[in-house]
Amino acid sequence: MSANNEELLTQCVQYFKSNQGFKRMFEKIRDKYCSLGHLGGTINLDNLMPAEKEALSGFLCKDYYNKKSASITMESLIKALEKSKFCGVYFEDVLKSYFQNSLISKKEEKNLYISQKEKFFAEIIGRHEGTRAEKWLKSILGSKENAYKLISKHYDENPDILAKNLDFACIGVNRLSFESTNTVRLALFASEISKNPHCFDYDALAGKLLLYSASYFLNKPFPQNSEEKSELLYQAGIINDEISSFTTCSGLIGWKNGKPHPGWQGFYEYSEPMQLSLYNLSGIDYAACSNGKVFVFENPTIFTEVLYSTSHKKPSLICTYGQVKLASLVLLDKLSDHADNIYYSGDFDPEGLAIADKLKQRYGSKLTLWRYRIEDYLKIISEEPIDKIRLAKMDKLASPELKELASAIKIKGFSAYQELLTKFYIEDILNM
Repeated sequence: MSANNEELLTQCVQYFKSNQGFKRMFEKIRDKYCSLGHLGGTINLDNLMPAEKEALSGFLCKDYYNKKSASITMESLIKALEKSKFCGVYFEDVLKSYFQNSLISKKEEKNLYISQKEKFFAEIIGRHEGTRAEKWLKSILGSKENAYKLISKHYDENPDILAKNLDFACIGVNRLSFESTNTVRLALFASEISKNPHCFDYDALAGKLLLYSASYFLNKPFPQNSEEKSELLYQAGIINDEISSFTTCSGLIGWKNGKPHPGWQGFYEYSEPMQLSLYNLSGIDYAACSNGKVFVFENPTIFTEVLYSTSHKKPSLICTYGQVKLASLVLLDKLSDHADNIYYSGDFDPEGLAIADKLKQRYGSKLTLWRYRIEDYLKIISEEPIDKIRLAKMDKLASPELKELASAIKIKGFSAYQELLTKFYIEDILNM
């Protein structure tokens, strides 16, 4: 552009900027330009102000003084500029200069966004080339699954914060052992990587990303509650809370280095219940049960009553306290190779069947659903109704025998509680 044209452009932009009557018109033109990617179309101005009426009338040589609104084509604006003293100046140059070159079309904006995002992730992948993290990130970006929505959301909010936390998660997943026999405590693990023991807390961004990476390599769905998260990390080689996750048992002996653990042996000899935390369980190689059988209850009252009535036989009993905590799963894992049968019984309601289904899927044919038949349900059915929302939860059950039981429960629509089966549990154990 020549010096004369630049001067004329400057004067033209000054003319439009100095008159407030053109302000809303230019804003509308900008929005239309960004939407179309070029000058064109029609803009509409409603509720014209006096200054706008005067400005439009003078520039377009058309009477707007008695009009409440204006519909203006881009073509008419370009022709008006050509007929003015600013002839030779392009309207697009005026528009860009008016908004100080900050003009960008929607298409250009989208392409720029995609380009910058690709560069962002390419740099992170490059920092972890040849590692598990590279495989995980490439899978996320290619499939748009796993943590994709989470990282996209945080990229839009603050790319710098995402980059920092994503690097922590990448370093973390590269260091995981993915062996439950080779574990590290979560807070120490986090401190070594980030110098912050809370870096991988479940509600922290890096913590969520680490969980997503673990779920990817373990081929498991993203965990929905703290117990599922603890279990997933345990399988990946991390222990989160060794003390508050506990289980209670009786009639079991833990073995370490080929010898029975003296603490476990003492409780066994006295037929007393023993409370075990993850810390206690980490100190044994495996656990052994009496006669190859272990009986699992979710209800502590029933566990206590059965123990009281059968302690002279020293049966192997476990109490999970409702929803199966990680400690109970770890104990059952350490038992499963040394037990012939794991007997489980729970309540006849959606929540009870969900627990039974989880254990059945985990331990397969080794786990027997004990006193968990339709006839057992009908024998003790209560008058406590189950609402439709809870009943629908049973549609997700995978075990065929539990599906049959669920169908019966749906027909009746009432819960049944295992307390009324206590005497049968005792009889079964004594007879076995």
